[in-house]
Amino acid sequence: MSSLQLIDLTKIYQTRGRPPVEAVSGFELEVGSGELVALLGPSGCGKSTTLRMVAGLEHVTGGDIRIGGTSVAGLPPQRRNIGVAFENYALYPPLTVEENIAFGLRARRAAQREERVVDVASRIGLTDILHLRPAALSSGQKQRVALARAIARHPDVLLLDEPLSHLDAAQRDATRRELRHLQQELGYTTILVTHDQEEALSLADRVVVMNEGAAQQVGTPDEIYDDPHDLFVAGFVGEPPMNLLPGRATSDRRTIRLGDAVTIPVTCGDPIPERVVVGVRPEDVRVTDRATADLTGRVVVHEDLQEYGLVTVQLPGESGQLVAETDPGAPIPPNTEVPLSLHRDRTFVFATETGTRVR
Repeated sequence: MSSLQLIDLTKIYQTRGRPPVEAVSGFELEVGSGELVALLGPSGCGKSTTLRMVAGLEHVTGGDIRIGGTSVAGLPPQRRNIGVAFENYALYPPLTVEENIAFGLRARRAAQREERVVDVASRIGLTDILHLRPAALSSGQKQRVALARAIARHPDVLLLDEPLSHLDAAQRDATRRELRHLQQELGYTTILVTHDQEEALSLADRVVVMNEGAAQQVGTPDEIYDDPHDLFVAGFVGEPPMNLLPGRATSDRRTIRLGDAVTIPVTCGDPIPERVVVGVRPEDVRVTDRATADLTGRVVVHEDLQEYGLVTVQLPGESGQLVAETDPGAPIPPNTEVPLSLHRDRTFVFATETGTRVR
C-alpha cells in the first residue's frame, strides 16, 4: 500500500459579503504505508474537511496531497483510488446490498468482482443480507455496507468518516475489532475521522488531536493520553476528563497554591510561571491515609460504576472540586472528609496564558 503525505494543507471558505473562514490551516501529516491514523477533535475542528480534501471532494486552497510520492491534489476523486466510508452511508436505494458493494468495482470493470464482494461481506457480517435493499436495513447494517463498499475496491488509501457512529454498543465493539483486524491484515493506509476518543485510542497507530483547523498534538495513543502537550489535549482526551485546577506558583516555584487553602508539590524542570493550571487524571488521585496525603477534601458525591468508583471531592476554601478514582463497591457517604494523594509524575502543570505544558 502507498504512503500519504499532507503538506501545508489549507482550506479557506469564502462567501460573498462575509469574511473568509479558514477551516484548515497549514496542516502537516505523513501516514506511513499500512498505518492507521485517527483525526480526533470536537465538531468544527477541521477533521472532516481534511478528509474531504484528501478524497477530492473539497478543493484545496493551499498545500499538497501526495499518495505514494505522487501529487493528487489536482486529480478528480475517481482518479485517486481512494476508498471512503461516510457517516451518512451514501448508499444507492434501488440497489441491493450486493450491488451497492460491487458498484465501484463494476464501474471500473474490475476482475473477480463476485469473489471480492463475497469475501468482504463475510468479513463484515453481511452475507445473510446481500439480497436486501437499503430501506430494509438498520442504521448499523447500512454503516457496514458503506464500509464494505470502501474496502472492496482495494484502495491505496482508505478514509473512514465516523464509521461506527450509528452502531449500537455491541455492534460497535465487534465492528471496531474486525475493522482493526482487517486493516492490519490487508495493510490499508487509513485515515479515521472521529470525535470518539475511545474509538481513536483503541484503533489507531497514531492520533492527531485537532482544534480550530490545526494539529494540537500528534503521537501514539499512549503519548496522547499520558503526555499531553497543552491544555486542550489534556482536557479533551480522557473519560472521565482530567481534573484541571487553576492555581498560582508559590515564591519558591516548587509548590502551587490552589485557592487560599490548598498547596500541592509539583515536579518541573522548567521555571513555573506565576499563573498555572494543574492537571491530574482521576485514576492518578487516590483516597489514602492521612500520613501520605497531599491534601484533604469533603465528599460531594460518590458514583459506583461497577468496575471502579468515582468520588467528587470539594477542596477547602475556593480551591475547586477534584474527581478521584476509588475501588468498586466501597461507597463513601457525602460530607465525609477524605485524604487524597496525587501521583507526582502524572501531575501536569500548564501555563495559563499560553496553555503549553511546563515540563
